[in-house]
Amino acid sequence: MTQTGTTPRAELVRRPGLLLRAWIRHPRVALAVRGALAASIAWYVAGLLPDPAGEYPYYAPLGAVVATTFTLAGSVRESFQSVAAIALGGVIAYVGDLVGVEQSPVTVAVVVALGVLATGWRPLGAMSSWVPTAALFTLVIGGGEAFFVGVYAGLVLLGAAIGIAINAAFPPLLLAPAQRTVEVVRQELADQLSDVADALDRDEPLDAEDWDRRLHEISPKRWRMRNAVQEADDARRGNRRARRYADQLDDLDRQARALDRVAMLVVDLTDVLSTEERADREEVPLGPTLRRPAAEALRRLEDVVRHVDRASIDDDTVLATREALADYATAVDRARTDAPGGGTMVAGSLAVTIRRCLDELLAMRAPVDRA
Repeated sequence: MTQTGTTPRAELVRRPGLLLRAWIRHPRVALAVRGALAASIAWYVAGLLPDPAGEYPYYAPLGAVVATTFTLAGSVRESFQSVAAIALGGVIAYVGDLVGVEQSPVTVAVVVALGVLATGWRPLGAMSSWVPTAALFTLVIGGGEAFFVGVYAGLVLLGAAIGIAINAAFPPLLLAPAQRTVEVVRQELADQLSDVADALDRDEPLDAEDWDRRLHEISPKRWRMRNAVQEADDARRGNRRARRYADQLDDLDRQARALDRVAMLVVDLTDVLSTEERADREEVPLGPTLRRPAAEALRRLEDVVRHVDRASIDDDTVLATREALADYATAVDRARTDAPGGGTMVAGSLAVTIRRCLDELLAMRAPVDRA
């Protein structure tokens, strides 16, 4: 009798692999673990310090949390920015307390107003929002005392240093999330090309509503892809693991740049066709003569998009795409001869766009010169 399912032993063997994949695919879990570890160490170390620093141990974990980011470079940058913002806020509170009435509504208003104005200082980056908070804390909790400014900034710096050390010991490398966003864009482009091809592969053009149903939201996915790949590139700086994955990171960057350009071209051709090749227009640029060869060329381009990674694309797929594009270009030339100026400008631009997309996709497969 054949048993089905997995044995407990097999499940135990599989589970570490599943957990590792989940850890790699979801970097926020690792971020949470690093942050928790850094904060707990910072809290313990701050508790060992003499007063007055020992009276405010909670500021050290705050610095550890600030330093816990997805990249080592970002960890260092945001740590210094946060300490600078706290110091600036503390100075504002100290000066405000000297010239104003201690903790009066007017003093609080002036200190907060100056802190908010200081948030526009570019070198502080995303941490600039800490300036009014630090100013208010220094004024209300620290009584505007200079020592509180030093304790506050010093403890945050201590926690940030611990957070940076944890990040350096276990450096994040955001390869898997970036790869996933690239794959999402690739599949979205293929689906869009498939829908446009289906829209053209018919005797009559679609109406506006039918076209609207076939338009995909590609721009948000492009934005996420660009951000994810940029974060993966930032994570390489100072990362001792980056050298091991250098080839994959370079390939990923090349794919993302190519797909981003292809996405712009696909959005443009979809825009043009959905506007011009529509049932409510008296004259359409393709018509029944050119719609089907255009659809075939787009379908072949879709095949290339779906299998453009070097492991699965084959020469037959590329050749079929080139032949379909040549057939479509021939049909456009024939239409231009039969009816000069009869909308063939749009038809010709579609052929050029398909060729440019193909060139960009094939360039993705070119090996990087690492000499």
